[in-house]
Amino acid sequence: MQTVPNFYHIPTAIDKDTAELIQRQMKDKQLETSLFHTGIEDKKIRNSQHHWISTDSWIAGMLKHFIEVANNNLFHYDLTKWSEQIQYTVYDGPSSHYTWHRDIKESSIFGPGTVAKLSITLFLNDPSEYEGGEFQLMFGGDTHMHTMKPPIGTAIIFPATSRHRLRPLRSGKRTSLVAWMGGPPFR
Repeated sequence: MQTVPNFYHIPTAIDKDTAELIQRQMKDKQLETSLFHTGIEDKKIRNSQHHWISTDSWIAGMLKHFIEVANNNLFHYDLTKWSEQIQYTVYDGPSSHYTWHRDIKESSIFGPGTVAKLSITLFLNDPSEYEGGEFQLMFGGDTHMHTMKPPIGTAIIFPATSRHRLRPLRSGKRTSLVAWMGGPPFR
């Protein structure tokens, strides 16, 4: 029996110029130390920085389109709204990483009753700009792992219940956009 990956890959055609535009818009923003999604700061679990982007920005509109395409073609979840703001994430230098985790949680920003259902990562660097930093995603009941270091502008959409991680960087800087679309709790 063949296992079908439970993620959706979109080569978005976002080029280096668009990725650099996003990065320039974030350049003067204050970056925060990223926490584990339970609110814990532990560099052994997660070593990165981020800036929150409003869900009414042009960036959110672009990510929403990619999620809707993936949802219509593969997942068919009941999605109603962003479960949090968009996260511009920076992994910079050796040992920047995020260990295995799942994104599903009750939303704390947009009120109770909204559960993160689909996660999206949009890669904003060419893989030649950093060493290490591979994105790994478990699927098939955590029995199969897919390792990715995709080209700039690639979007990966996957269930928020899927375990995933970012392997440690050995050098360079890796930036991405990360977001979660939610809806009523699963039945």
